Amino acid sequence: MTRAFFASVLLLIAVRPAAGQEIDRLQWRYQSVTWYSRFSLNATLGPVVLGKTAIFGGVYTFRNAKSSSLSAIDLTTGRSRWGVVTRKGALGPLAVGPGAIVVAAGDDVLLLDPATGRQRWRSPVRAQALAIAGDVALASAGDSLVALDLATGKERWRVKAGPEPVVAGDTAFMEDGRRVRALDVSSGKERWSRPLPPGLSYVHSLRGDRLYLLGPSALGSINVKSRAVEWTVPLESALAAPMTVTDDTLYFTTRDPSASYVFRAFDPMTQKDRWRYTLESHAPMTPVVFGPLVGTAAGAARESFVALSRDTGSPAWRASAGWVTVQPAFKDDVLYVAGRGPHRLYAFKADTGAVLWTAKLGSWPLGMALTEGGTLLVSADNLSLYAYRTDQ
Repeated sequence: MTRAFFASVLLLIAVRPAAGQEIDRLQWRYQSVTWYSRFSLNATLGPVVLGKTAIFGGVYTFRNAKSSSLSAIDLTTGRSRWGVVTRKGALGPLAVGPGAIVVAAGDDVLLLDPATGRQRWRSPVRAQALAIAGDVALASAGDSLVALDLATGKERWRVKAGPEPVVAGDTAFMEDGRRVRALDVSSGKERWSRPLPPGLSYVHSLRGDRLYLLGPSALGSINVKSRAVEWTVPLESALAAPMTVTDDTLYFTTRDPSASYVFRAFDPMTQKDRWRYTLESHAPMTPVVFGPLVGTAAGAARESFVALSRDTGSPAWRASAGWVTVQPAFKDDVLYVAGRGPHRLYAFKADTGAVLWTAKLGSWPLGMALTEGGTLLVSADNLSLYAYRTDQ
């Protein structure tokens, strides 16, 4: 592992303005690894916006060769302020918090200084998921949840746990295969626990006082104040894509007995669907809520993205945007959608679906983030981060 900037590995590719609206929208492109094969297995970390920088990394794997990098990229210039590179194992997952970047590096967890990229400590934990909570970093490692002191990297506590906790303030909600537990993140002391409801396997998210749990074909809720199981309901199948949780509705896709994909708006108060919408096919995109509409990916050529009324489930508009796997971004009545297949970025008027502009992507999109200044960041399978202007 090194903190030095390697010009041969971390490259800024300048974009020369040319005629056409698409070229003009591209501010800069940053490539995390300059050499890769179209047959390689690539992944990206981020982008995560942190102040005036974007934390972004790439992982390249081809046969026995592997290279990983992580950088803080200046949002204005697209240049790396600092970078770390390793060829000993993949970097990721990643968690960013005030004054700390925690990242897995093979069999270890590292804490990096956000300003300099300097490694403050290394802890021998092989993490599959990471979160920063209070004064600890929480690492999901195998069948354990490990709390690492943010100041020293030393293990503070360890408990048996499922794949990933739900963290809210100073409390971590998790399950250990038998019980649902609420732990103090600093000390690891149990605040409460109760038996894991039948059919449910892991915690999903917390909204208000409701802790949602999922199983292979079930959904449930525990009230974290009363600690009572509010309800459990069977599902037609496992979720076909991630679930989006709002105050009054859960949006998710399952398969009905005829094997059709059905996008559902589920009311947690009544435990019934507000409405259902049958999709021609599906794509593993997290549903996006924007104003009075909710969007999901259908995967079909003629309606790869569909926007539905949150009240009735009736289609407001449809778009052909390629295979959409990244959750779109929404700001100022514009919805930004990145599609595989055509490798294009689309800016849709949110209420009508009218195309405001499009731009070409260099490869498959893997991640997206909007900055406060209105720059749209899109990471791609060619281990690059693209920055686009979104002004009209």
